[in-house]
Amino acid sequence: MDIVIVEDTKVARAMLVGLLHGHEEYRVVAAVESAEEALSFMAHNYVDLVILDLCLPGISYDQAVRAIKVASPDVDILIFTVSEEDETVFASLKAGATGYILKGASAEQLIAALDEIGDGGSPMSPSIARKVLREFQGPQVSQELQEIISPLSSRETNILELLYRGFNFGQIADNLCISPHTVHTHIKKIYTKLHVNSRSQAIYEAVQKKLIKLDPAHS
Repeated sequence: MDIVIVEDTKVARAMLVGLLHGHEEYRVVAAVESAEEALSFMAHNYVDLVILDLCLPGISYDQAVRAIKVASPDVDILIFTVSEEDETVFASLKAGATGYILKGASAEQLIAALDEIGDGGSPMSPSIARKVLREFQGPQVSQELQEIISPLSSRETNILELLYRGFNFGQIADNLCISPHTVHTHIKKIYTKLHVNSRSQAIYEAVQKKLIKLDPAHS
């Protein structure tokens, strides 16, 4: 299996290359820092699998997944990232990712995930699999109904929940794999929609109107 690793952190990239080097069935044909570099390589080379981090410079994670699938429809994409926010998970899977493994996984678990993909499966870390199962089992709320229930988009809701949990703007950006500027833009929209002027007011309104899921540790 010919593999391209897309990881912008040098140490993590080297770790993945070293891990796969000891397995003859897996051959790393490129290890790059961005989705754009991966796409450039794939334009002239056949690839079976892309191991893709989501917090990358350049195009957004869901655009990266779609672009890779357009460039090579048969390629498998294993997401390997720290982010386990609902929107990030579902956007990646809907865009075409084959599996979703969190970076806390052991070397053995990562190899097992690659083996599972080779056998035609879709490996996921347990917490990710639980999210997917819950999504299918839960009531299906249409986008139109969601907008009636809440004035906030799903992304804005995610950001407000992280604010409630005490995350600062930089931590929110890292958690959701977006830029700090994008976080600021979303927060301005949240303030406008909730008719507030501060973080504390936004959190108060969201709690009172039950727009966010409350974390028991902060309630």
